[in-house]
Amino acid sequence: MNRIKLGHIKYINSYPIFYTILKERKNLPFDLVSDIPTRLNALMRKGDLDVSLISSYEYAAASENYLIYKDFCLASTGYVNSVLLISKKDVENLDGAKIGLTTSSATSINLLKIILREFYGFSNEFNRVPFNDDFEVSLKTNDAVLIIGDEALKFIDKGTYKVYDIGNLWTERTGYPVVFAIIAINTQSAKTYKNELAAVFEKFNESYDIFKARPEEIADFARLNSTLSINFMEYFHNLKYNFTNEFKEGLNYYFRMLYKCGLIQKAENLRFY
Repeated sequence: MNRIKLGHIKYINSYPIFYTILKERKNLPFDLVSDIPTRLNALMRKGDLDVSLISSYEYAAASENYLIYKDFCLASTGYVNSVLLISKKDVENLDGAKIGLTTSSATSINLLKIILREFYGFSNEFNRVPFNDDFEVSLKTNDAVLIIGDEALKFIDKGTYKVYDIGNLWTERTGYPVVFAIIAINTQSAKTYKNELAAVFEKFNESYDIFKARPEEIADFARLNSTLSINFMEYFHNLKYNFTNEFKEGLNYYFRMLYKCGLIQKAENLRFY
């Protein structure tokens, strides 16, 4: 069996579908590449990974390169707690404001652009800020900053800033859930590595079965493998992984809004493996 390359978003939100892979990585017949979403997007676009969690936006921007694994995604309905807009002002007062956007994100930065433009009618200046920058450093030159993943989970609200959960803002305004990431298969790899891909998908299913049956096991694993001081069970409860029709409809709505706002060249259809 050939050793294919699997991309893994290095945030704890991936653990419910990557748990067995992370535990058994030294003994598995494929190689694991862990990184932030935008770097995995770039590796997939270049063909350097065979299958990976990627930003939903990346699929919309280059769908000809990918097929979607139909069973799992990374999503939320309402509060997600790890995609936050930290602002000096109320969101209603951000028209014309400078917004710092983390370089680790693709889906969330475009969710925010749509929210501000379409739902508030604002025109903003957007600036990319390094994903590992302290948000307070970025706020010296911006009115608000978007942070995601474990960086967002480290944020402690002391009442100094206005804090907005992007997943909640989106669902409140649209009625749709947010699909932040999908599992994408390189179209060439989908033809070449069917057995190898089946082994990867089997591990995803093993992990998710454990998550459903014993979520505390994965919460304990997250606690041991991170420096975060959060309620892991509560955090995982807010995330959704089963790629139901509700989430597929939500993803299609996001793509339509990306197209309406000129953020992609055409509204993409979902193509499944």
